[in-house]
Amino acid sequence: MLIRLNKFLSSDALSFRFNERFAIDDEDFLSKTHLDKDIDFSGEVFKVEDSVLLTGTIRYTFADVCSRCLAEFDNTVETSFEASIVSRLDEDEETDEIQLIVTDGCVELDEIIKQMIYLSMPMKSLCKKDCKGICPTCGVNLNFEECECENNLTDPRFNKLKDLLKD
Repeated sequence: MLIRLNKFLSSDALSFRFNERFAIDDEDFLSKTHLDKDIDFSGEVFKVEDSVLLTGTIRYTFADVCSRCLAEFDNTVETSFEASIVSRLDEDEETDEIQLIVTDGCVELDEIIKQMIYLSMPMKSLCKKDCKGICPTCGVNLNFEECECENNLTDPRFNKLKDLLKD
């Protein structure tokens, strides 16, 4: 994705908003992430004193598997980031901020968007907040049907306590 900043940088405007829907062409990236190729990206570019800053929000959908019930579902994630737009990278200066280079009045965002997607993907996902999961004994999905297993899974160290309750 390419953002053209020529007019904005030469104007007196202090901010520039954009909202784009674009497709990622990297088949290897799409297969590794199970990502839907269409991604929504919105953001704003600001002039702050002698620097230019970008704030962006990425919204994407990918095929995921629920960590509790193992059902497949489409997971939608939204993540935000900030970056400074510079004319060249200063090799001597170490910084933790994201820096994007302006080339011919344009900023290329493909690589930073891919990195932000990798960083924002959840390690564990749930198909819904109140997912009941699967029965550890019979494997039934408890979201759709009741389990008929006996719930006598207890720690044998507590058997003596059961004897106290019999009286």
